[in-house]
Amino acid sequence: MRTLPLTTQDRKPGGNQYLRRMVARITRMSRTARLRRQFAEIEQRSLELPRSYRTQLADLVQRECAAVESSDDPEAYGAHADHGASASGLDVGFDRARSDNVQVRMRGLALWLALVYHQTRGAAAPDVEALHRQVLRVMRELKVFSSRAPAEGGGD
Repeated sequence: MRTLPLTTQDRKPGGNQYLRRMVARITRMSRTARLRRQFAEIEQRSLELPRSYRTQLADLVQRECAAVESSDDPEAYGAHADHGASASGLDVGFDRARSDNVQVRMRGLALWLALVYHQTRGAAAPDVEALHRQVLRVMRELKVFSSRAPAEGGGD
């Protein structure tokens, strides 16, 4: 009795390449889905900050974007190793963004936004492009809030 192969690599020329592309696509899709879930929380936490902190957050995001750009290895920027375990910059930023301490939270928000902005810029996949546009929208909203704060306060 002949059993059928679990993959189609026996039936397709270049089957290993097909399998690699499929695994890469599934990995990218799951990573993008994870980033979209995280983005919902990042967006909420950044826009619920008091108006006085939004200016600082906008400045932090700009500084983090510049630091990621000038980094020797932008993909590893913000990574942290602690007691033998390492965390990516995105994980570090997301954990800090959940902090009760406002300063730590803002640093985490800025790190996460800067890294996702950098990693999704120029993406060809529609779902990654959409995430990039959402990150840009939050960054613009933070700038709009920060530019309005002095004008609104000056009218008293």
